[in-house]
Amino acid sequence: MTVQREVMAVDQDSKPRLSVFSKMEKMIVAMAKADNENGIVMRAKRNLFSDQIQSFSGCDIVDWLKRQYNITDVKEACYLATNLCQYGYIYPIDFKLSSYTVKYDRSAEYRFQAPYFWPFRKDGTADSIKYAIYLQKRSLRNKQKHGLEPYEQEAFDKLLKVFADKKEFIEKQAREQVRMTKAGLYFYGHQVTSVSEAKKQRRTEKILLDLQERAFWRVHRPRPGCIQTMEEGPKRYFQPSQMAARRRKNKDTYRAEIKFLKKALEKPKPKLSKVLESYLTWNEQYQEYDPFLDQNAALPSNPWISDDTLFWEANDTLVKIPTELRVKKWAISFFNLMKDEQGSHEFEVFLSTEYSQENIRFWKEVEDMKHGPRSMIEESVNRITSEFLSNNAPREINIDSKTLETVNRNKEEMKGKPESLRYIFDPAQEHIYLLMKKDSYPRFLRSDQYINLKEMAHNQPIKKRFFGFGSGKTQIKRQTPSPKLKRRSTSSEREANSDISGDSPIHSITPMHSYSTGNLKDMDMKQTPSSSRFLKGSDSSLLKRLSQSKFPGLAKRQVGFPPDKLDAVPTSPAAQGQ
Repeated sequence: MTVQREVMAVDQDSKPRLSVFSKMEKMIVAMAKADNENGIVMRAKRNLFSDQIQSFSGCDIVDWLKRQYNITDVKEACYLATNLCQYGYIYPIDFKLSSYTVKYDRSAEYRFQAPYFWPFRKDGTADSIKYAIYLQKRSLRNKQKHGLEPYEQEAFDKLLKVFADKKEFIEKQAREQVRMTKAGLYFYGHQVTSVSEAKKQRRTEKILLDLQERAFWRVHRPRPGCIQTMEEGPKRYFQPSQMAARRRKNKDTYRAEIKFLKKALEKPKPKLSKVLESYLTWNEQYQEYDPFLDQNAALPSNPWISDDTLFWEANDTLVKIPTELRVKKWAISFFNLMKDEQGSHEFEVFLSTEYSQENIRFWKEVEDMKHGPRSMIEESVNRITSEFLSNNAPREINIDSKTLETVNRNKEEMKGKPESLRYIFDPAQEHIYLLMKKDSYPRFLRSDQYINLKEMAHNQPIKKRFFGFGSGKTQIKRQTPSPKLKRRSTSSEREANSDISGDSPIHSITPMHSYSTGNLKDMDMKQTPSSSRFLKGSDSSLLKRLSQSKFPGLAKRQVGFPPDKLDAVPTSPAAQGQ
């Protein structure tokens, strides 16, 4: 089926129908023919109310589609039948079904929907007021047969809050429809004129009316989790009739169009080859700064892969030492420098050394006023004028007299218009911006401050974590080892070394210090001392006995002396005799 819009009638303000609905309606008309050869045969079935109702099964409609349109695949025929059911042209008698999927079996019975309830009918619109009336009508009837489901009750409560001013109208309409339905006088599409004719209506027709109405609202207001096939999309701001009136042109319209075309001819139009060349140049220049295109731009770790927050911490708004790529990007253009808050801060520090800090302060104040609240505009205008533009201002900026006159004239013209006051300083702001770009910015790139900043950013390694847990805040530090200071030896070590003379070369050995976790790999594991604090109880006295025994080297190994120094250890006389 082709989803194609029909020709929109200009004199109608309603939305145009899709042509697919016209095709589906022709299909339903062919199905509902009374003859057994071309239409679907209806069979009498008893429903929950013990009444004879004509219906057909899923096998009947699938077989008819296969026969009528020469469909060989059963799945394709079931898909077409499901669309007819989802759009409300047929409906299941049993509303306990969770979905409107038509299956090739006889488990569910269906009926044709009345033409009044077909989608996109002028007299059958599904607005919220009609839905509220329908829910109110069901709440007034038998709770066992016509009770509201939980999602319907929730929708009804919301509608009553929305239409609080029309609550009496909704209740009155619902009671009137209930009364006419009980009397047999009210039917959608027509009204019975006399009571005698209404008495001839069978009870089955009243039941069918309830089924048709419930099927209609189940399509337009489906339960949660179901597909909403009748969603029309956003509403129009302009009706077709208004659009047609705008298309009527006069002399002023043609004059405005000619003026616009003349301006378009005067604008320079670059060649497409030049545009593509400049775009490729820009792409090559900024590619190394994009973490999605270059892996080195996401150092030390890619947060989109590793879930490590170190990248965000290193590129925070204000940091002690920015990253190398961040500093290099400032040298590409003055716009990149001012866009980065860290860059504008460094540039402001540089301008303070040149005694021209008022330029960037003025530029920032005007930017804050443009994006600030409306209630603070007039106050900001007066503060900026008195601080930067007035005579003998504490931070008077260097602008020419012509620009100052333009600002004062704009201020007088826009007085009393807060929205227009936002942009009265644009001439002065543009002048200061160009002054900083052409004069101060090149000196900043050649200054010692920027060169030192690049060196510090280049030489700063980022300290990574050894484990996945711990503090979320990771500082950027240089990886320098802690100073090798002499530490105080333990009591057990002093007891083990008590028999060693002061002339022994062992006393010149500096004890090993506790290295930081940043340089554990630099430590010689062979020289790691085994501290005697791990010995418990009387084991510490064992070291003293071993030092006086025949094998003093064993005690020295316990203390942690290197193997190459053990040979130089003087032994006791008893050991030498052995």
